Amino acid sequence: HRPRRPMKRTKLINDPAELVALFRSVDSPGRRAVLARLAEGWTPISELQEKFGEEAFSSITYFEKFKLVESRWEVRDGKPEKAYRTFYNAFQISTSFSFEETQELLTVVLMDEAVFEALEVKILEMVGEEGGFANDISRELELTSLQLKGLVRRSVKFDYKGHNIVLIKEEK
Repeated sequence: HRPRRPMKRTKLINDPAELVALFRSVDSPGRRAVLARLAEGWTPISELQEKFGEEAFSSITYFEKFKLVESRWEVRDGKPEKAYRTFYNAFQISTSFSFEETQELLTVVLMDEAVFEALEVKILEMVGEEGGFANDISRELELTSLQLKGLVRRSVKFDYKGHNIVLIKEEK
């Protein structure tokens, strides 16, 4: 009887804007450490919080939006608790983009946090509770559609639903 090896799950990235999410998922020592711990296997949220503090929650929120982690309920000390692990253990990048598009994406990836937050607030105001048409938002903010897509991929507050940008509803 041979020991079971974990199944190799590869995330295919064929949209250039998805690179923003991938790069931002490891853009800080805290996120990198949380992701590395989750790559080792199922880890209860209490253990993550104990080791990484508030960084654990913000990292998990970000990873969940991009489906980089999966969760399950486990019983620890007689109480149910969520545990997480990485969903993918490999990435395959299969896309091409122009030099101009590369500049646009890198601008979003490397954007100063204060500049990003200011744009995020403007987008939130435009989206409101009902959502907003992506083309109208990009026109109003004088962004290309690729830049807007990158900004949406970077944020955990809104996402695309068809051609609209909508708020992400928090779990209660």
